[in-house]
Amino acid sequence: MTRKKAHIISHSHWDREWFLPLESLRFRLVTLMDEVEDLLDKEAGFNHFHMDGQMIMLEDYLAVKPAKREKMKQLVADGKLRIGPWYMLQDAFLTSGEANIRNLQYGLEMAEEFGQAEKIGYFPDTFGIYGQVPQLMRQAGFDTVVFGRGVNPTGFNNQVFDSAFASKYSEMFWESPDGSKVLGILLANWYSNGNEIPTDKEAAKIFWDKKLADVERFASTDEWLFMNGCDHQPVQTNLAEALEVARELYPEVDFIHSHFEKYQDAVKAGLEPEKLQTVHGELTSQQSDGWSTLANTASSRIYLKQANAKIERLLERLAEPISVMATEAGVSYPHEYLAFAWKLLMENQIHDSITGCSLDEVHREMEARFEKVEQTTMAIIQNAARKITEQIATNDAGIPITVFHAGGVEATRTVELELETDAIHFSEMHFELIPDELAKLPEQSFRMETSNGEEIPVVVEPLGIHFNYDLPERKFRDSYFARKYKLTFTVEHLPAVGYQTIYAHPVAVSDDEKELTGDLQLENQYLKVEIAPNGTYSILDKEMAVEVAGLGAYEDVGDIGNEYMFKETGDNLRINTFNSKPAVRVLREDKLGKTIEIKHEIEIPVSASATFAEEKRRLVWHPDRTSHRSDNRTTFKITTELTLNKHDKQLTVRVKLDNQVDDHRLRVLLPTGKQTETHQAGSVFEVVTRTNKQVEEWTNPANDNRKQGFVTSGNIVVASLDLPEYEVSEQGDRLELTLLRAVSEIGDWGDFPAYEAECHREITAEFHVFLTDESSVNVPAQVNALLTPTFAIQHPSSSKEKNLADTKDFAKWKVADGLVFSAFKLAKDNQPIIRFYQTASEPKLLNTVNLWRKSTILEETAGDAKNQFTVKPNEIITLKGV
Repeated sequence: MTRKKAHIISHSHWDREWFLPLESLRFRLVTLMDEVEDLLDKEAGFNHFHMDGQMIMLEDYLAVKPAKREKMKQLVADGKLRIGPWYMLQDAFLTSGEANIRNLQYGLEMAEEFGQAEKIGYFPDTFGIYGQVPQLMRQAGFDTVVFGRGVNPTGFNNQVFDSAFASKYSEMFWESPDGSKVLGILLANWYSNGNEIPTDKEAAKIFWDKKLADVERFASTDEWLFMNGCDHQPVQTNLAEALEVARELYPEVDFIHSHFEKYQDAVKAGLEPEKLQTVHGELTSQQSDGWSTLANTASSRIYLKQANAKIERLLERLAEPISVMATEAGVSYPHEYLAFAWKLLMENQIHDSITGCSLDEVHREMEARFEKVEQTTMAIIQNAARKITEQIATNDAGIPITVFHAGGVEATRTVELELETDAIHFSEMHFELIPDELAKLPEQSFRMETSNGEEIPVVVEPLGIHFNYDLPERKFRDSYFARKYKLTFTVEHLPAVGYQTIYAHPVAVSDDEKELTGDLQLENQYLKVEIAPNGTYSILDKEMAVEVAGLGAYEDVGDIGNEYMFKETGDNLRINTFNSKPAVRVLREDKLGKTIEIKHEIEIPVSASATFAEEKRRLVWHPDRTSHRSDNRTTFKITTELTLNKHDKQLTVRVKLDNQVDDHRLRVLLPTGKQTETHQAGSVFEVVTRTNKQVEEWTNPANDNRKQGFVTSGNIVVASLDLPEYEVSEQGDRLELTLLRAVSEIGDWGDFPAYEAECHREITAEFHVFLTDESSVNVPAQVNALLTPTFAIQHPSSSKEKNLADTKDFAKWKVADGLVFSAFKLAKDNQPIIRFYQTASEPKLLNTVNLWRKSTILEETAGDAKNQFTVKPNEIITLKGV
């Protein structure tokens, strides 16, 4: 008979910041690590400590005790301290695909600096996991993934339910949409099932009788996993003694102080593959009652999601690509600075941070970090763009402006730029006299042209006379005053990945600007948008002859949930704008397009009723709460701006809110034009198809989901970077997009007020709506390009040699429909990297001008250099230049 083996893994799940702020927890971390070091050095039988799969834990410790670096390296080299593979434990759905890859890349790089990484995909507490994990892990060289959520449901304080829809075994196979498969190990009894093992024999007998039975219930092999630790758990200093007691009590069981690689090797050796189920795609606790999916972290503190999405795109679509372009201007690729920016951003992407489910102090610090990383990223972008423009050969007529774009497909974009003219430097005139001198100059406007002389429509807004300064490379700062103008213009045929230079010509001011017509509709060659008396709007796509009406009503409901989960108030009081009569006016109409403003005012309760405070105090679990909305009401204003520019194939909707109301959720309601059983949403390196109707066991009235980039149902596509939560009706005929969710507590295992989660602040939410006939495979690539920012820069004065073309496309590749552009950067060896993912249902071709080799996500190449690649459905393909 095979002996049972109990693998005890010492660890502490380290939520870097959560119910305590960072520095309070760092103090505990330093104590923990000092004790771990002492045990690993001196305690016979205490052999290993698992560092929670994240390098930032070690980084935080060494920030306080840098002299311990060599000691930590020695412990890693000896196999005692088990580190990596991630830089930090992220939220999977609220961070982009590229952010997930950088997290793994930087984590492994740091682990290798210390000696070696634990070769296992580790997702102990991720709030659901995207379906492409097996493919990414396989490309990273891992064949086993350990995870805690997504299959079995969990409840209050991470209680594990005895459920009919739980996984039969803790071991299973997990398959990505492309067919990549890994061994999945579910922490079926959570990552604390071997915590605080008794040394007293009587207590140990009670402990192990239960724990052994719990694990045997799920285990498919005789290799059993016990996680000795929990959230911020101090290390068990008497563990060696506790295991000796266990060996004495249960001589038929081998108790091993183990680590994950040893455990996974033992499990694989004992597997009977035919016994195991295979789970497919994303793991979001779909087979559960729906009350503990943690999906509503997608709408907690929506301002955090907005800041994160903005900076991710700045890094992925401007900082990295423009830095590649700048190498042609002789600029070194800023590997270290980009890593610094990414890591700073990742500090905010940890699963208890970006989800918005921590204390107010935590999220205030996050906002400061977002400001820092945006400053860092913009410095990288501006430096690279300036170096390029200094060397672009331009014609002598007009003021040159270069627009950078990296959306993966050629694009037309409306761009804004602040332009300076007539600068007078302090070295030329006493600074007190300069503003008056500039004021004497005649008013002017601008005409804009391409380098070929084709006119570009532009709207000019004078901004007056402003102080500014240059910081020359080899001189002291250079101060000046200049006239400033805001230019808004449309650029056609922007390169897929590259730049285009255009010219602004000063001209006399004319009176040819269009006056506001007062016509309350929007129309161009592609779309027609009409406004109904209640403020809803219809969109007609002229090319497809598809129309959807009744878009854009708002619905406000009470929320007595928490930062993790939405729970509607017991009175089910919903207030909408269907019967409202908003104020509607033309806000802007010019040669570029038109904006219509719709102002709603609705009367809504100021908060939940007084009984809600008692429910929170008594820790009533959110599904069981029944409080109503308050009888006191206030006016809640919603300002909507609908914009359709002349070249747009989408309607842009901007919603402005000044929220001073508590305990509620606001959504925009969007009919889809038809009934469906399923819908599709963008996710991490894939488009996932989800059913509208939940399983029979689902008892939560809500069916909220998370998206990246877009969601499409029926005839509409809704695209946004920073509004990740939505719901589609069971019939598929209505899509609801969350704009704001205001709550007052963390939730989970205690009474933790978080009043700033009520989001008393101004919030601007933006999304785009366009129509589809469901026959196009190009929607993901279209949305990807639509949500790509541009960067425009006025050329600096420069004496450098002008040897760069004024327009250049670096995209020396041609992709078939269904391939979505994801990255353009340099590898550590300074070879170019490009990445795409495939969303079509059949193989597609990727053709390149230059020779490339296929690479993994870790930028390790294999195979011959060639210029044509067949990309199978749902494949993530990375190519490295040769």
